[in-house]
Amino acid sequence: MIPNEDATWPELLREPAKGDHFVQLYSDQAFLREAVAEYAGSGLRRGEGVLIVATRAHRAGFIRGLDAQGIATLAAMKRGQLVLLDADDTLTRFTAGGMPDWQSFHALVGGAIASVRLEYPAVRAFGEMVDVLWQRGERDAALRLEEFWNDLAKLQTFSLLCAYRMDHLDAAAYRGPLECICRRHTHLIPARDYQRFNDAVIQASEEVLDYPLAQMLLSLAERHRPETAMPQGQATLLWLQHNMPRTAEKVLAQVRARAAG
Repeated sequence: MIPNEDATWPELLREPAKGDHFVQLYSDQAFLREAVAEYAGSGLRRGEGVLIVATRAHRAGFIRGLDAQGIATLAAMKRGQLVLLDADDTLTRFTAGGMPDWQSFHALVGGAIASVRLEYPAVRAFGEMVDVLWQRGERDAALRLEEFWNDLAKLQTFSLLCAYRMDHLDAAAYRGPLECICRRHTHLIPARDYQRFNDAVIQASEEVLDYPLAQMLLSLAERHRPETAMPQGQATLLWLQHNMPRTAEKVLAQVRARAAG
């Protein structure tokens, strides 16, 4: 399936394709709750199964978000359509050696998905175990776990939404972490308002560079989009960081200033 580069994140999360592996970057907890409610709620209304692997701090907020959409979450859990697992507890069960173990992960998480799939035509999974590892500084383990999720998707049919607490306008994110994360996902959701973000990047580029040069570089960035589907503004920032890092820092600083204003 060819990614729809123009789709907004609610459109993407309402109708994921089989094998879609989304990653959301957030610094605003409300944005995370909105995304999970959109993704899980639309699945439950369609009669699909949903697996949520979340931290204790987030589970109650996710349930409130689903309840606000009119989802009878307790009834969905009782009939096995909605399954909630604790992210920290689940992690400990397949990372005994410090790194994720495939056999244990496959048996535990794959088993949970397979169980739901027996009763429902499609399964949507949300997981933040990768972010638990990332925030601990265990980044190799987080990326290994992302690869395990992708390996599991080759064996079973489901879509997946991951989330990382990360500022998509933090310059440090562009020095390796963001690119590593993108390579393991089909779609990147970095901001709530795609159009506003795209416009901010275009305007910042035109301020930092002469207009003709800015237009040329924006065109180059558009033609060399990464395989991961993402808003044009995000693709432009990643291209600039890879090809013109000093310019990228100046453009990013302007975008941050606009966001703060």
